[in-house]
Amino acid sequence: METTTLGRTDIEVTRLCIGCWQAAGWATSDDERFVKTVRHAMDQGLNFLDTAIAYGSGHSEQLVGKAVAGRRDQVVIATKFTHAMSRSDDVRKSLEDSLRNLRTDYVDLFQQHWPPPDVPLEDTLGALEQLKTEGKIRAIGVSNWLMPEWSEVADPSRVDCLQPCYSLLWRSIEPDVLDLCRKHGIAMIPYSPLCQGILAGRFKDASEIPDDPRKSNRLYQPGEFSKALDVARAVAEVGAKYGKTAGQTALRWLLDTDGVTAPIVGASRPEQVDENLGAMDWKLEPEDWRRLSDVSRSLSDDLGPLDTLWGWHPKKARPAQ
Repeated sequence: METTTLGRTDIEVTRLCIGCWQAAGWATSDDERFVKTVRHAMDQGLNFLDTAIAYGSGHSEQLVGKAVAGRRDQVVIATKFTHAMSRSDDVRKSLEDSLRNLRTDYVDLFQQHWPPPDVPLEDTLGALEQLKTEGKIRAIGVSNWLMPEWSEVADPSRVDCLQPCYSLLWRSIEPDVLDLCRKHGIAMIPYSPLCQGILAGRFKDASEIPDDPRKSNRLYQPGEFSKALDVARAVAEVGAKYGKTAGQTALRWLLDTDGVTAPIVGASRPEQVDENLGAMDWKLEPEDWRRLSDVSRSLSDDLGPLDTLWGWHPKKARPAQ
């Protein structure tokens, strides 16, 4: 099992993090199976869980709390507060709600889910630093920050961890944000590392996509899906050289990328946990890492700081009515 520390902190985490969005709102969501899956992941040695109060209005947090009951000291729990709760008093209130949902008295990593359009980021960081001083959180995290957000902060090292969207198919953090995190020792835990199944070869045709958040993924849209599938085929070809699946190979590309701490990968059943563990304890040859980098780069060439996988960002102007 590969482990590392979370950036500059002394928090030790496994190099795969179990994503818990699947607990609510997905075609595969099932409470009993989710709890079983999380416990299976822990049994296999994975200790890092990422959830958010926005996932089912706290339902995911509640299921995580149930899954880790009696084993809290064995896991590192990361959760997120919404961008609408970024003012100082609201950050504290959101943490209190999350603590109740998770059945714990501290959170290891507390993260701002999205950058807000109307709250100074320095103010939010100040609130998080106070909670850290009080021992209610162990580390400060932000999610979905690109360079416009980082440029608002005088000292980036006030942040312990960044959670960006990052995969072979979505590389908007390159090179500026990735370099910034390396420079300041900020941990990076990428979400959607398989781009919601594309890189695992899960769907060959758009008609196969379930009626859940994947429907709005811009890479599942006409014109983009075929380009993404070309990359997925290259990933599968490289993986075959190592006796690995496409999903394991796509995760390994991230694990072998300098600056990446632990990709966040979801699982809706125990078998998927076991599949994802196949990404651990091996490496891509440099030429294979570069091949995948080269074949996928053009898909991210035109991404801007407000472009997201789902076409939504809290800083985007509301459409005219």
